[in-house]
Amino acid sequence: MEPEFEIFNRKRALSERLLEISPEELANAPEQSWYEEYIGLLAIRLENRTLKILGKSYVAELMSWYNQNVKKNKRELAILGVLQFAEPTELKVPFNQHLWHKTMIDDVRAIFTNEFPSVEYYDDAVSDYWLSKLSARKSERRKIRVVFVVRSDITCDKFLPVYEAMKARDDFEVYIVIHPDFDYSHSDTAWKYFYERYPDDKIYDYSGLMDIRKLKPDYVFFNHPYVRHRPFPSLRTNDILQFAKICIISYGASLIYAFPERLFEEYRHIYKNVYMLFASCESVKKIARKKLPQEYNHTEFLGYPVLKNYYKLPKTKSEVTRILWTPRWLVDDRWGGSHFMEYKDDFNNLRGRYGNKVELYLRPHMNLFTELIKKEVMTREETIKYKKKLKASGIIRQKRLADMDKSIANIDIFITDISSIIICLFLTCRPIIYCEFANGVPMPEYAEMFSAMYIAHSWGDVEKYLDELVAGNDPLLERRQEIAAKIYETHKDAADKIINWLIEDFNGGVFNE
Repeated sequence: MEPEFEIFNRKRALSERLLEISPEELANAPEQSWYEEYIGLLAIRLENRTLKILGKSYVAELMSWYNQNVKKNKRELAILGVLQFAEPTELKVPFNQHLWHKTMIDDVRAIFTNEFPSVEYYDDAVSDYWLSKLSARKSERRKIRVVFVVRSDITCDKFLPVYEAMKARDDFEVYIVIHPDFDYSHSDTAWKYFYERYPDDKIYDYSGLMDIRKLKPDYVFFNHPYVRHRPFPSLRTNDILQFAKICIISYGASLIYAFPERLFEEYRHIYKNVYMLFASCESVKKIARKKLPQEYNHTEFLGYPVLKNYYKLPKTKSEVTRILWTPRWLVDDRWGGSHFMEYKDDFNNLRGRYGNKVELYLRPHMNLFTELIKKEVMTREETIKYKKKLKASGIIRQKRLADMDKSIANIDIFITDISSIIICLFLTCRPIIYCEFANGVPMPEYAEMFSAMYIAHSWGDVEKYLDELVAGNDPLLERRQEIAAKIYETHKDAADKIINWLIEDFNGGVFNE
């Protein structure tokens, strides 16, 4: 069924259902099960000529019902139905908005004044409708406008190569919008990072640009589906979907099946609003196409742009061996687990094992300590005490999230849990001691990569491999270099490929062949 016909049927069915409710439910509308669907459908104004005629016929039926209940408060329920098919200015009868909840008045007014309602409504039929409209839209002959939405904690380095390549061109107009965390706070580090890195660029914070629509973008790029981090009007995908094509380049490259399968299941409602998902490998593309049938959503693998920053990344010189540990944050073994609690004291004791032969670095996931406290694995006081122990042992804790390529230029050996950064570390061609995740089945693209890492099943294994590597013995070096070259070959020129795809789509050539 065509998306607009599906929406018409949904509007009519909902309107008829509302005729059966009580006026009391209307007075408490935002708390009712039908409310979000009502507001979500209200934002869609039918354009099909046949459906407009059918809509007028149904409005006549509703007005007949209204006249039958003209002396009752129930008449207002007919008005709800009429508003799904007609503008408020077309109403020839009075309606008592004092019977409506204030939130409903504000939300309905927002819809008809082209603003954003309070609710977020995600639905396959609604997503298909808006995506079909975007797909059919004819582009003007002008520069392509692209907005990159970045979090204030700076996890955006994965699509910055695309941003930088776009802004170097004459046929793109690009913007950065820094959005706050869910508590409306901005990270000072984010401000400093972006304004220092791009002093002449068009950078906005959300408080200074409350409606991204004002930038009139053709494409809006996100790097994650986590709606809890951007619960603000015009940053929600169901809002942006109404005026721009949403694209995603994920903040992390998926190496095992568990991660994308979880994302596409838990956040299917978000991915259904995405026009184009630029997958990090062919296997992710296949999973996405299975989970998100490709009628109006699109998924392609054109390479993972940020990998160009890591392939054969030059290493700074040092008289000592520099070791970095990157423990994962989740304590749930279904999604990767973390060896932090098992190895945290052992890692601290490496100072005693190697003395001044090594420099030790810890780069915990940004959520690690918060998660441990939340799950009551450690208390806040215990995390503070542990951080002090690290400092006393001369272990440096890396905190900055952006420009990871610069910070790992000072590292000789990596110890890591399962993580999307493994592929970045691997492409440097330096040795990796991988603390195995038992449930992590690697995708075929990366099975060889795991075979060229030192697999540790215990801390004893970690120390065994470290002893060899610190002594200068690295038997997997040549194999690692060979596999890194093969992997990079499938990802190189990713930013240019993504840009070319967008140009072709903008000019109407990708899906109209």
